[in-house]
Amino acid sequence: MNELEHSILGTADRDAVWSQLCPEAVECFAFEVGVGALFGLVVRGGNRVALNVHRTATAERLGAMQQVQEHLWRYGFPCPRPLGVRGRGTLEEWRDDGERRDAHEPKARRALAQLLVRLTRLTRGVHPAVDLPPFFPRPDGPLWPAPHTALIDFDATAAGAEWIDEIAGAAKAQRDQGGGDIVIAHHDWTAKHVRWAGITPTVVYGWGSLSIGFETVFAGEAAAQFTRDVEPLPSVDEALMFIADYERARTSPFTREEQATASAAAVYARAYATRCTHALGGDTELLSLPAYAAALLQ
Repeated sequence: MNELEHSILGTADRDAVWSQLCPEAVECFAFEVGVGALFGLVVRGGNRVALNVHRTATAERLGAMQQVQEHLWRYGFPCPRPLGVRGRGTLEEWRDDGERRDAHEPKARRALAQLLVRLTRLTRGVHPAVDLPPFFPRPDGPLWPAPHTALIDFDATAAGAEWIDEIAGAAKAQRDQGGGDIVIAHHDWTAKHVRWAGITPTVVYGWGSLSIGFETVFAGEAAAQFTRDVEPLPSVDEALMFIADYERARTSPFTREEQATASAAAVYARAYATRCTHALGGDTELLSLPAYAAALLQ
């Protein structure tokens, strides 16, 4: 077992994790690891379920997350039906219908933007049992959130990253001056979490990323990363087109101030990706952060 798996599961015995959290399971047919760990399990009776093990979330927060997911599922949103919380794990139905698609394609980009608008509208009026905090820091918070993986240490890799911090600070300051509607949405809105039938999304994953915040910030974050895992990340033009697609799907466009907030949120998200790349020893030049920020920050 590698370091990433151990940081999430806390043990070298992978089978012990799923058998403890889902004792009705009789077989594990799939396993993936990323921000969390995913087990595909067959339970008694033959049904297949997904067990997602989250690195840090509390059972209370996971319960609130599944409350929102249940609401979305009941209203026909293409998410798996939630099946309960098991400690640091969540169960949901196994859904693998559809294909992966390159979101650099304009039709896929527009569909992702429209689906995000639908998500923010369906979650209005939902009141989770506990707060769903934003992933990125609040205005009075630190510059960076806790890294999404134990393999990244921002403090230990601060040397040489000062230029990234400077751009992130400017983006965060502009982002935090804005506003807009407060919504519940998915802060990791990327094509890697979506499967498709043609141009129709069939299933959306990654519901551990539900949080509450400004609609403009969710739109900007998505604009910065919606093509992941197909390189490269969205260009400046693609980011602006995603935000425009999102605005067209709303009942009204963003104000100029809200557009500036969305653009700043996109720059901050790109800065976060650059900071992570720096911490892991990657090539930060490939993310073109200075040019990206120069084009989007107002």
